[in-house]
Amino acid sequence: MPTNFLEQESISANKRFRRLQLIFIAFFITCLAVIYFLVGDELFDFSDTRTKQIVAILLGLVGIMLISSIIVLILTMRPAKNGKNLLLPLKETTQEKAAEIINREVAEGKILYEYKQHKLTWILLTPSYLLLFGYSMEKIRAIPCNQILWIGSQIGYKGGPYYVRLIIFTREKMIDCIVESVEQAQRIAEELYRHIPNVFRNLEWQDVNFPHMLEELYNSDRNRFLKLYETEKENTEGRL
Repeated sequence: MPTNFLEQESISANKRFRRLQLIFIAFFITCLAVIYFLVGDELFDFSDTRTKQIVAILLGLVGIMLISSIIVLILTMRPAKNGKNLLLPLKETTQEKAAEIINREVAEGKILYEYKQHKLTWILLTPSYLLLFGYSMEKIRAIPCNQILWIGSQIGYKGGPYYVRLIIFTREKMIDCIVESVEQAQRIAEELYRHIPNVFRNLEWQDVNFPHMLEELYNSDRNRFLKLYETEKENTEGRL
């Protein structure tokens, strides 16, 4: 692993983003060319004042789009340094300090768990941070391991299409991560439990809807959730 892991990831993400941007520009120019050859004579009939206004607006929008794309392409030539590509949902420290810890642990080979599939789902666990890639093209969410209460796999509907996700509970907020399949979510959760204790294991097996129930309790009555967590944590530690 590189000594500056996050900077290398920024370079890779920027390359992917530039590739998509160039594909979009090529597609857009192709569409304009097709439209021009099909209806160019009618569209660019400048004898009509209204047509002139419409064309001027369209050309202005095209110019803005192309200029914006060029600016983005130039900006993505520079990698994010000092953890600027990190998202810290809990705001527990600065990007620079978190990056220093993450880069050091990765360089030292202290990777406790890694799951990676086609860049769509990439989860990396170090002793200090759980890293979630894929939230956006270039951003990486970093969650301190010492602030994670529980990680569960949740399956179901929520006002939309079928989805599968990992849900990560902390005292301040709940963070989710969309994954591709039920089996994948369960496998990732079980692997993470080797390093982050599953304090709700004794309750989880009793009901397949437990993650939904726990999320509802977390959102409706945080204090009650925390009391349940402390109780189950004591029970779990007592069994060790």
